[in-house]
Amino acid sequence: MAHTEPAGPEPEAAGSDVPRLVVSWLIVGVPLVYGVVETIRAILPLFGG
Repeated sequence: MAHTEPAGPEPEAAGSDVPRLVVSWLIVGVPLVYGVVETIRAILPLFGG
């Protein structure tokens, strides 16, 4: 059997994914946090807040 290298990105190319990962999390995270804050603000009057 021949020895094969593990499949995956080259070590130099792995660092280039970090900006894409950060932008992706921001695209998901910012609206999520906004939605949670707005939901909490909307339900506070129900609990006398």
